[in-house]
Amino acid sequence: MAVNCTNLITSGVSLDCKALSDMIGAGKDLILVNYDDFDYAATFDPSNKCDTVGAPNEGGIKEIILKDGAVQHLFEGTDNSVKPTVTAEQRENGNSWYVHSIAFVSYSKKSKDRYTLRDLGNSKVIAITIDNSTKLFELFGAEQGLKVGAIERNYSDSEVSNFYSVTIATPDVQVIRESGMGELASTVRTALTEY
Repeated sequence: MAVNCTNLITSGVSLDCKALSDMIGAGKDLILVNYDDFDYAATFDPSNKCDTVGAPNEGGIKEIILKDGAVQHLFEGTDNSVKPTVTAEQRENGNSWYVHSIAFVSYSKKSKDRYTLRDLGNSKVIAITIDNSTKLFELFGAEQGLKVGAIERNYSDSEVSNFYSVTIATPDVQVIRESGMGELASTVRTALTEY
C-alpha cells in the first residue's frame, strides 16, 4: 500500500535558545489594510517565498504585497496594547483550521477617531503587526479577512473612559476559517508606501 507523503510532518521543532529571552508578542502598533487592497495572489506566489537557509524568515514570505494605491491605516498603541491570538478549531474531518483574533486598545478623545472606528466596524481588513522577537511583519486574516467582533468604551472611571477596546477576528458568520497561523514577512510593499 502506497503512503501519501503529502500529509506527513517532515521535521520536528527545535529549541531556539536565542529567542528564550526575547520579548514576546506583537509590537505596540497595528497596521490595518482594507481587504480589497490586499494582493493575496502576489503575496502567496511561490516566487515570494523566502528560501534563504538560516534566515530569520526561512520558509516565510518575502513581502506582504498590497495593491496600487492601498492605504495602510496605522493604529498607534503602547507596549502590550496589541494582542494577537490564533486558536485552532477542529474540522469535521479531524484536521485543524484557525481563528485569527486581535484585541487592541485605541487611545483617543477625538471625534474623528470615532468615525474611523465606526468605519472599521463595517469593513473587512487584514492586520499586520511587528513580531517583537524577530522584528518581522506578521500577517493575520489573509484568507478570510478580519471583521470587528467588539468595540467597547468603558465609562466607569477616568482611567479608561477615553480608551476604546476593539477586537477584530475571523468572522463567525462564515463557516470557513483560516487554513494556517499568521504568516511572517520581511517587508510590506505597495506602489506608494514601504515599511
